[in-house]
Amino acid sequence: MRLVVATYNIQYALGQDGRYDIARIADAVAEADIILFQEVTQNWARNDGEDQVAALAERLNRYVVFGSTFDSDASRVEDGRIVNRRRTFGNMIASRWPIVSSRTQLLPKHALPETMDVQRCVVEGICSTPAGPIRAYSVHLSHISAGQRLPQVEVLMRFIREAQTDARPADGALPEAWATDAVDVPLPATVILGGDFNCTPDSAEYQRVCGEWDEKRGRLRRADQFVDTFVAAGHDPFTASTFYTHAADYKIDHLVATPDIAASVVRSWIGESKASDHYPVFVELDWAGVTV
Repeated sequence: MRLVVATYNIQYALGQDGRYDIARIADAVAEADIILFQEVTQNWARNDGEDQVAALAERLNRYVVFGSTFDSDASRVEDGRIVNRRRTFGNMIASRWPIVSSRTQLLPKHALPETMDVQRCVVEGICSTPAGPIRAYSVHLSHISAGQRLPQVEVLMRFIREAQTDARPADGALPEAWATDAVDVPLPATVILGGDFNCTPDSAEYQRVCGEWDEKRGRLRRADQFVDTFVAAGHDPFTASTFYTHAADYKIDHLVATPDIAASVVRSWIGESKASDHYPVFVELDWAGVTV
């Protein structure tokens, strides 16, 4: 099965030309079957209150799930009636196939009273592809420092590792009232994790995800760590960039996966769209699939 996955930090659809345009964001990754978005917003004044979750779902014609890291009141009163709205900022997964279950895990945030930072999260979606289920994760780590990111990585890795036992929305024998609407949720070992890590492959954070680097032996990946699909495609991640102000050596957006996915990589590339301050990262897989 041909499967294309992309990750894209969309910067709330603010392009390098200073214009907001959610349509060109969607068009930049339209060929992907599963898309992992970061910095998606709803009800912000800066882009006229646009519901970017709904706009991306409509433009791409995909199943979507969204997890908010920033959630504040954006309600108003019209003709004496309260119109409930939330101002959100978070991560999203869009899939060509149904997302049978989803969870959102907030990541640690240590308050820095003199430095602007925001709450971060990882969103999980179990996508039901024709070749079998796959667990997809969209993550956004802090842009501030390794000290902020390292605790987030620890929670991220534990959340993914424990999903095979913990991720079902309900366990055990369900009462009749629940069973009527219950969905059988598979928990496959196959994982693809993508997002804005805000760190390069030589960082301690990246090494917690993909394994430490040894000059003699290369990447020392532990059994519960992942393979960088960009590297599996034959690229040098130290000579690439995914952020518009850096011509090279600044690849901070990554798509990593379990070895079964990495073994099926056909190619990987960085998109050229200027619809955001980040560039999308793609991987194409010739995936045999999985059964659970």
